[in-house]
Amino acid sequence: MELERISVVLRPRAPREALDLGATMLRANARAVWSAWFAFTLPVFVTCNALGVALGLPWLGLVLMWWLKPLFDRLPLYVLSRAVFDRAPGWRETLRGQGQWPWGSTWAALSWLRIDSNRSLRLPLELLEGLPRRQRAARWSVLRRRIVTDASLLTYGCLQFELVLFLSVWLLAMLLIPREWLPDSLRDFFRVDVHAASTIWMLLTSLVAYLAMSVIEPLYVACGFALYLNRRTQLEAWDIDLAFRRLRQRLQASGKTLAVLLACACCWPLSSHAASSSHGSRVAPPTSLEQVFKQPVDGADQQRFAAAATEVYRDPRFGGEHKAREWVFKYASTPQPVRTPMQPLFPGFAALVAMILKLGLWLLLAVVVGALLRFVWRWQRTRVVVDAAPVTPAPTWRAQVMADTPLPSDLAGAIRTLWGAQQQREALALLYRGCVEQTARLLQLPASIDATEADWLRQAAAMADPARAQRVIAIVRTWQFAAYAGRYPDDVVVESLLVGWPAQAGAPA
Repeated sequence: MELERISVVLRPRAPREALDLGATMLRANARAVWSAWFAFTLPVFVTCNALGVALGLPWLGLVLMWWLKPLFDRLPLYVLSRAVFDRAPGWRETLRGQGQWPWGSTWAALSWLRIDSNRSLRLPLELLEGLPRRQRAARWSVLRRRIVTDASLLTYGCLQFELVLFLSVWLLAMLLIPREWLPDSLRDFFRVDVHAASTIWMLLTSLVAYLAMSVIEPLYVACGFALYLNRRTQLEAWDIDLAFRRLRQRLQASGKTLAVLLACACCWPLSSHAASSSHGSRVAPPTSLEQVFKQPVDGADQQRFAAAATEVYRDPRFGGEHKAREWVFKYASTPQPVRTPMQPLFPGFAALVAMILKLGLWLLLAVVVGALLRFVWRWQRTRVVVDAAPVTPAPTWRAQVMADTPLPSDLAGAIRTLWGAQQQREALALLYRGCVEQTARLLQLPASIDATEADWLRQAAAMADPARAQRVIAIVRTWQFAAYAGRYPDDVVVESLLVGWPAQAGAPA
């Protein structure tokens, strides 16, 4: 690995700081990452949804795109692993480079390791190092220590962010839709609107989920790659290695002068030693300043040298004396003998139990998958049967309001009688019915039992008389508050609605 070319500052970081580093790397290489991402995932998205529509299973595209996430994660990792060495590849190079990486780990991530919460940390280990299976397992056991919790929290955090983005798009769409177009309740929305156009709604859901995944998944891969780099820096001391390499480069760049000086300094003691050994005499260690400096020294120099030596020896770093105090127990406890762990009586029993439990877990996973497939099959059959059976509309408040009995001749008087008898819901229902029939008669429209309050509000907007339109809107809103929220007006408001049209057919508004 060419650490000299790396563009990231290598130093041991806290896990949260490493996650920030991953987000920074993604922002610096956003164009290269997302261009390769959409170049590969967009055709796959179209193909999966087209396959689901062709098979009559519109939800299949959504499930397949979620399941293929480990396959898509190879693209951001390829770009970022090259970008840290100051060379971000293009999307064509990224797609061609996928053939250079092994595919065994990807198939494992798409099968029995699909729900692995440490996928972001395992991915660079398996794709970038390319170790054999046994070495990779041993390497993984060392690499995952101390950061396996952070990798799992990264997975769950990114999953929550993706869910928030998915729900935010739908909530924003609901805020932009006019209130008159909104359904009466979520139950009516899923039973009527979604059921009538289930394929379109499922395709829209798959599109929104794909966009949310496209935002969060590259961030997930970048943060996992940053955790991997930080862990290798801690284990292999990349920062120290890089510092020594840069020191060597500076020493090499200083030129031949330093090399010549070092050679002379090394050869001078060797030559003097060779000369002395040629005479066959052994050099005695120096015992005075004259022998050290090879020149006479006076008494003052001797005194200064002795004072300097004494001062040096007083320094704690070179010797001297120092006092230390510490508190100890007066009656020291007897040290306990170290107990040796007891060896198991049956060494193979634990391995046998572990194998049985592992087999039981695999069987449990198979049962869960089989139950899920059976549920999907039965749900599909039930849906086909429900679609084939005639649907009988459930009785609603609109059906009770649009009764077959004719309106009383004195509509305002009948409403006042019901209101005075504390039958408030019936009185407002009769007022709403009279308003609907008068509006339909004025606009020359047939009064339909399937028309909702929102339909009559839209019809009121088409009326030529603004005063009558405001009367219709006020009566419809009053009925909505009473029927669905239990909020009834006071007597003054009811009396104002009974004066004039439509409670009195011939009166003006």
